[in-house]
Amino acid sequence: MLTRSSLTTPSLVRADGTYYKANTQEKIVALTFDDGPDPIDTPEVLNILKEKNVRATFFVLGQAAEANSLLLKRLVLDGHEIGNHGFTHDYQQRHIIEEIKGTDQAVFAATGTHTYYYRPPGGFLSKVQLATIKKNGNIVALWSVDSKDWRNPGTKQIVDNVMKNVFPGAIILMHDGGYKRTQTVQALGPIIDALREQGYRLATLSELKMLDSEIK
Repeated sequence: MLTRSSLTTPSLVRADGTYYKANTQEKIVALTFDDGPDPIDTPEVLNILKEKNVRATFFVLGQAAEANSLLLKRLVLDGHEIGNHGFTHDYQQRHIIEEIKGTDQAVFAATGTHTYYYRPPGGFLSKVQLATIKKNGNIVALWSVDSKDWRNPGTKQIVDNVMKNVFPGAIILMHDGGYKRTQTVQALGPIIDALREQGYRLATLSELKMLDSEIK
């Protein structure tokens, strides 16, 4: 089984030519969610975001998108942004353009909208792959703050991982799919409240990018 630790492909989580933060002093951040939509956890995440009046960006997997098209429609109706996370969560991305196109087709079939941002599974990407994705017309969107919710370290730890590392213009990584995201659901409300207490505004990636002119 391929795991993060077994990969030899370099991680480009903070590499030139990728979108992992906005260069701004304004206290604004973006919440992003990977690996959904999930029929159990995604609705819980959406309910919290709606209650808190927050819009976020969801990087969906093509397989999950095809199986949960109604959730894709809800994402759009609730005002969220949909990004592309590939079709099968292949860390090595051996068929990267086919994966991107397959997911984009699934999103378009359900919502009538196309995906613009692409996030590689695990943030792993070679420079050749990065160039290929750019030629395909996509922006590689990564992150600058990892909640590490994928480790299921406990609700408090997830909140601490975000709040101890957040800064103006940050892109925050969370997950609404993949495997039992109960801790993520429990941490989400407290994270939003804590960010607002510190004066942060929450936005989608596109809204955040409007503050940034340095993406090449």
